[in-house]
Amino acid sequence: MRIAVKVLEGIAVGEHTERSLILDLALALSEDRRRDIVRKTKNGLEAARRRGRVGGRRPVVDDKRAAILARRRRGESIRAIAASVKVSIGVVHKTIAEARPETHPADRSP
Repeated sequence: MRIAVKVLEGIAVGEHTERSLILDLALALSEDRRRDIVRKTKNGLEAARRRGRVGGRRPVVDDKRAAILARRRRGESIRAIAASVKVSIGVVHKTIAEARPETHPADRSP
């Protein structure tokens, strides 16, 4: 089985079906660049954690958790809750599952 590599720009532009020094060099450089990006990202996240910063998007459900749980206690369906609170069905399921151990300890399986 032969695989061709099509280089769109740069010094090796064209379609290559055989290994070549230029492709090996490009691969080595790209792997090195990727390792560098990963290392810098990890270092940045660690530095932010040390300063007390937490990355990522704020969870949407924090503001809507009480509404989701109250609607579920009233017997509303998962789909109805998701539509009215404007979150996904998965978010509703996850919120209810996370709240269950807190509110219903007897429901836990041994």
